Amino acid sequence: MGSQQVVTLWFITAADPRAVLAAEPAADRGYARKLLAQLNPAWPLTHIGDFDMNRSAPPGDGEFYIGGYRGLTVVQTVLPDVPHNWSLSGLPQLTEPFAPFASLTRMIPTADLLVTVHTPGNRDGLGGFAHWVGGRMTRCFYATREHIIEDTGLPLPAEAAFWEGDTEAHGIELPFRPSEMAAAAVTHWLGFRVSDEIDIPVAAFAVDGRPEVRTGRPGDLPVPAVPAPQVRAGTAGDATTVTDDYDDYADRPDNDGESRPTGELLRGAAVSVLRGVQWGFRWLRSGAHRIGDEVRRRARQTGR
Repeated sequence: MGSQQVVTLWFITAADPRAVLAAEPAADRGYARKLLAQLNPAWPLTHIGDFDMNRSAPPGDGEFYIGGYRGLTVVQTVLPDVPHNWSLSGLPQLTEPFAPFASLTRMIPTADLLVTVHTPGNRDGLGGFAHWVGGRMTRCFYATREHIIEDTGLPLPAEAAFWEGDTEAHGIELPFRPSEMAAAAVTHWLGFRVSDEIDIPVAAFAVDGRPEVRTGRPGDLPVPAVPAPQVRAGTAGDATTVTDDYDDYADRPDNDGESRPTGELLRGAAVSVLRGVQWGFRWLRSGAHRIGDEVRRRARQTGR
C-alpha cells in the first residue's frame, strides 16, 4: 500500500482560526526558517517562494509550506512512502523515517492539533484526518475507498452525509472519498474551507540542498542553499513562538557580504563591472548625439 502523501498539520490556540486568517497576515519567512532549523539543524534550507497555500500546487519531495500566525500555525509537506503498518493516530510516536513529523507534533505548543492526509492525483487514494485536544486523540479516520485502516473516536456531525452515501461506489468501495471527508472535518474544526474560502499565506522552503534562483533581474545568479541556523529549542505558550534570537538572512540587503560566498561575490562583481562598461558605452553614444543635436539647435537659433 506504499504511496506518497501530502500531510497538513494545523496547530490551533486561537478561539477563531478563521478570524486569524481574515486579518490577512503576511507569510512569515523568518518563522518558517526557525521552525525547520529546530526540526533538523543539518538541513540546508532554500527559500523557494511566498504564496497562498490554497492557491498552489501541493509541495514536492523535500519541500515544506509553513504559515505562522498569532494563535495558528500550518505546516504542509510530503510524507515518505507509507508502509502497510503506518499509523496516522500514532504520528506523535513514530520513528524514522517519520521521526521529523513526530517531533513536529510536539514542537509547537497547541490546544488543538489537526492533521489531514491526502494522495495527490488520486481522489480515491489514501486519505484521512486525526484530531488531538490537549494531547488526547478524539477522532481519527484513515482509509482508501476499499480499505479502512483506522476508524477511532466518535464520528463528527460533518461526516453524516458521507456515511449516508453521496458518491457512486462499486463492490466493497466506501460510499465516499476519504480525502473529501477529511476536508469536511477540517472545515468543521477550523470554521472555513481550506480550498477556496480564505487565503492561507505561507513561506515555502526546500531541505534537499537545491540552489535558490532569484528571478526578475538579468544576470541574477543562483544562491546556494545555506545551512540551517543553530537555534535553541524554544518553549512558549503561543502556537507561533519558536525563538527570537535569529534574523532571517533573506531579509538582509543583497550587499551583505557576510552572508554570501566569496566565489559568488566575485562573480557578482564581474557581472556588475561588465554591466557598468556596457552602460557607459551606451551613454557615451547616446550622449554624444544629444550634445551634437543641442549645438546644432542653438546654431540655427542664432543664425550661424
